[in-house]
Amino acid sequence: MKKLLVALLCMAPLSAMAFSTSWEHDLAISSGGTSVTFDQDGSEFAASHNGLSISTSDTVDIGISYSTSLLGALSGTVSLDHHADDDNVVGLETSFSQWGASITPSLDWNVNDTDFDSTVKVGYGLFGLDTYYSVNFDVDELEFAGSETGVGYTWKVSDGFSLTPNLTVPFDSDWDRGTVVAGISLNISFGSSSE
Repeated sequence: MKKLLVALLCMAPLSAMAFSTSWEHDLAISSGGTSVTFDQDGSEFAASHNGLSISTSDTVDIGISYSTSLLGALSGTVSLDHHADDDNVVGLETSFSQWGASITPSLDWNVNDTDFDSTVKVGYGLFGLDTYYSVNFDVDELEFAGSETGVGYTWKVSDGFSLTPNLTVPFDSDWDRGTVVAGISLNISFGSSSE
């Protein structure tokens, strides 16, 4: 596993030579059912407790969401974001996870522009290695709006502390590759999560 981690860490500098690369890291600190996260991608900050979350970023003045388990491996999230351009977006997301595989469809409704966008994300994780692929659709126009693929490896440094080097590659609606995003996710946990 350590050889795999070294290989992933080497991927990022190599990708910087071949592609336009952005370096964006994120941090998550949790204790019980409470967590605080910061992501350099969009300067997103979020605080959550037992499924209820409040967030802000470069494009969202304030966002509120609630996540809960529905049935077994099925979970759901509802959200409301007030954007910096005064648009209000209502979101609905469901996720089904089983045996390391997951599928996560979501739908966003821009109330001001009466615009609907959808994303379907599929992922698989095994022995710390996680991969995903997501497809975006403009529901109103019935058009493909782009996609994204990513890979990461979670290295558990110690109890309550892990590092995840990751790489994300976006594509636009014409299948042109966008800026590759490389980074490291730091996860710090104090105590166990409570349901």
